[in-house]
Amino acid sequence: MEDKRYLKLGNKLAYGSGDMATNFFYGVVTSFMLIYLTDTIGLNAGVVGTLMAVSRVLDGITDVLFGSLIDRTKSKLGKARPWMLWTILPIAVCEVLLFSMPSMGTTLQYVYFFVIFTIVNDFFFTANNVAYSTLSALMTPNKNERVQLGVFRFVFTTTATMVVSALTLRMVAGFGGGVKGWRMTALVYAGLFIIIQLICIFGTKEVTHQGEEEKIGEGGKKSLFGNLKAVFSNPYFIMQLLLGTFYNVLNNITVAVGAFYMIHKLGNPDLLGTFQLTQVFPLILGLVITPMLVKRWGMYKVNLISMIISSLACIPFAIAGMNGAVGIMLVFSAIRWLGSAPQIANSNALIAEVADYSYNRDGLRVEGSIFSCSSMGTKIGQGLGTAAAGWLLAAAHYDGTLAVQTPQAIGMISFIYAVIPMIITIVMTVILYFYKVEKANEELRRKAQA
Repeated sequence: MEDKRYLKLGNKLAYGSGDMATNFFYGVVTSFMLIYLTDTIGLNAGVVGTLMAVSRVLDGITDVLFGSLIDRTKSKLGKARPWMLWTILPIAVCEVLLFSMPSMGTTLQYVYFFVIFTIVNDFFFTANNVAYSTLSALMTPNKNERVQLGVFRFVFTTTATMVVSALTLRMVAGFGGGVKGWRMTALVYAGLFIIIQLICIFGTKEVTHQGEEEKIGEGGKKSLFGNLKAVFSNPYFIMQLLLGTFYNVLNNITVAVGAFYMIHKLGNPDLLGTFQLTQVFPLILGLVITPMLVKRWGMYKVNLISMIISSLACIPFAIAGMNGAVGIMLVFSAIRWLGSAPQIANSNALIAEVADYSYNRDGLRVEGSIFSCSSMGTKIGQGLGTAAAGWLLAAAHYDGTLAVQTPQAIGMISFIYAVIPMIITIVMTVILYFYKVEKANEELRRKAQA
């Protein structure tokens, strides 16, 4: 199984394109929803952040629910791809609606945002994203190919992130600015989301893990409660959930405040694209070399050492960021993201190892339920990250209607953008130290063969 190859280049490209599509929806919402609602609509950042956080309460439940439903799905398209297919149009429609705030009372505007944000995130996007994450394990049981899928996925992710960061504000201005500019920009991204998601769905295929259905079938398929018990008793599921949550808090709290930092601290919004380049190119370089590093030293050593490097780079970045030293920030931003690359590239392969651990220990295939931690961590982290940005800005009395912010507000923006990443990166490194799922699987396989 480790030697046999299941994927062609076209399959890998098609799979990777799925996360590009995702970022043309969720990357846009995460990066620009807060500044759209505060600076264009005039809503309070703290209230918006709270609404986002409340929406995540239900989201954690629906992640595991859809994961369990995917485990039970049988169709000509397989287990995961049907769920991706039927959710495409609702997600695209909701993206446009989120950036089409009607002219009505402030309270109704909060309600409008909360309802649509909750529907798309807790149901449509959850089903789509859990299915997409699960797909990588269903496409191949080969560990090296799973790592490669992670590389392709995040190369496409970083490409989409760069496009979104560099072009969104310009597109809004080009379409006339204001509510109209945001609505037209969202319409463009929604169209790209639909097209690229279809490429992903019909350019990939799922394979069957031979010999495993009989093992599962001995005791019959477990109930939803049984699935949940097996999943949450898996210690590596908890570690991956925490790791994914912290990563997305880190990414989204800085992304959400990135435009604020460039505008109010550095006085140049165009620097947002420049900083994005210091993330994208080192990250792509790291992603490209990760499979070679993993093949030689294994995921555990590569992930841990690279994150230590990333943690060390965060220290001078934080000091420079508080003082607006752009040149130093750009250098250490590049080093930081180069160090983060292996952990990002290996995430799907690690989650597949977590699913294998449940199979090796319990004899149950629950890829969908296990991969729900990816979606759950993504959205809890994104929600908490964006919400925390809103809470902290509100605590510092940020006012989107002011042309010049107070020193207190600018200081808080700098702290969020520069210091918080250092703290979270160190926490992630500690989690990776204990994340020895590969070794645990090897021990279980040896026991089974003895």
